[in-house]
Amino acid sequence: MTTDAVLVLAWLVLAHLVADFVLQTDAMVADKRATGARGWRALAVHGAIVGGCLLPVVAAYGVRGATLLAVVTLGHVTIDRWKVRATRSSEARALQLAHRRHERPEVEPADALGPAWTPVPGALFLVDQLLHLLLIVTAASVLVARLSPLPEWVAIVDAVFGGVDRELVHRSVLVAVVGASLLIANVRAGALFVATLVRPREATTATTAAPSERDVDEPELPAAWRVRLGPLEATAVPSRIAARTGPDTRLRRQPGAHASPAKIGATIGILERLLIVAFVLTGSTAAIGFVVAAKTLARFKQLDDRDFAEYYLLGTLASVAVALGTALLAQAALAIPAGR
Repeated sequence: MTTDAVLVLAWLVLAHLVADFVLQTDAMVADKRATGARGWRALAVHGAIVGGCLLPVVAAYGVRGATLLAVVTLGHVTIDRWKVRATRSSEARALQLAHRRHERPEVEPADALGPAWTPVPGALFLVDQLLHLLLIVTAASVLVARLSPLPEWVAIVDAVFGGVDRELVHRSVLVAVVGASLLIANVRAGALFVATLVRPREATTATTAAPSERDVDEPELPAAWRVRLGPLEATAVPSRIAARTGPDTRLRRQPGAHASPAKIGATIGILERLLIVAFVLTGSTAAIGFVVAAKTLARFKQLDDRDFAEYYLLGTLASVAVALGTALLAQAALAIPAGR
């Protein structure tokens, strides 16, 4: 793959990350999970944002760039819609199972099912991102990888950078694009993935949606039982969740659910991932063990609680996996030999 092709692909990945994790607000994510016209409107808005982030490709490659924009935007919306429906279905099934396990009205009230955890939403989050990346790589390889940019685009680039060596410009821009992608992937996307995977699904009470507003593939739930869809940010707190569910919705945290300081934990996770990325890119992989050990030492006494230990291990492994995966991809894009 040539330097230009690597730069184009890296830029397309950055555009995707910006559209998904920077410009997409929590309110937009919540609207996308809604059923009916509200969900479709949110998907359309998100698709417009994805397309807007790809406009420079149109300027650089003309008709081929416009075709890439259309393919990636439509594919992005389709993948997101599938992921929303699959997540809703999996969490509804998890809530049904929790309801059956805990349906003991003589012991606990009907609004206290307890956590309905399932790993499926975390897996769907990961598959969703992998499908987006596969779509981007395929579209770029077919449509623009072997093309030279339009003369007008080249003239603009030359006017901006003047007489600076083009190879130096390409290298500097590539490093900047890959660095920005690493930050977004490990600060925002990584936090959302870990939270989606480890956070217990809390049972909530709300009015059941009318049949016309419910997707045909959504499992029927007992009256008044609905599931709140993920992902939730690592910084989310119960009051914030309750605020989104409306005035008639109540949320109770059960024994075994963990009320550790969410913001501190999220910050620790971000620093952990950034340090691991830095160690991989500089060839100091042995230092990764010290980061994980320091984090474990701080929670040593809490690890006596088996529930917390499993929660902690799952979150740590997921966080480390995100950091290692993104760092290795960045290393490949920058062609940095290990140990240098």
